[in-house]
Amino acid sequence: MSKVVQFSVLILLIFMVGCSIVSKYDDNEAAAIVKGQEITIGDLRFLYPDDTALDYLDWAIRVELVKQKVKEMDLDISDKLSDERDGGWFGELPPTNTKDKGGKQIRKFAESQAQKLDMKPEEFQREYAKRIDEQNAYLVTYIEKKLGVAEFDEEKGMEIFNKEADHLLEELVEDNEDEIEVLID
Repeated sequence: MSKVVQFSVLILLIFMVGCSIVSKYDDNEAAAIVKGQEITIGDLRFLYPDDTALDYLDWAIRVELVKQKVKEMDLDISDKLSDERDGGWFGELPPTNTKDKGGKQIRKFAESQAQKLDMKPEEFQREYAKRIDEQNAYLVTYIEKKLGVAEFDEEKGMEIFNKEADHLLEELVEDNEDEIEVLID
């Protein structure tokens, strides 16, 4: 399994940013129903800051569709999951005194999320890493099954592969739009 492909999927996730507020909704309230499976406000609030959580609803819908499709196709994701049950290196919270800019951002996010969720930052980071790892495993499994394992050369670079993967996910949404119900605005 290519770490480059996993990284690409994570980059796709990171670039979907905007502004909105979820505080007016209850965590147990369904934000969307995807082929019978609810995506709750709490699901979004766990993974994203409150001021941007609703902006990730379209992404969460895509991930849910991929997850369902992978299960329907009876594909195994286990080889795409981190070897460690706690999310591997990403499940470890950087130390408070880290000098690394990325480490500081990870720690700040974990502390903020943990506070709003009434968790310890270390506990949040482990759970966050597990959820992201699982999402990536489903996405990479599906994308590799449909597009093949990415080989990056002059003919098919990372940018082209990412466009193809994004198009594949858009098609999945279009093919299932009758079974997607967005319940919030």
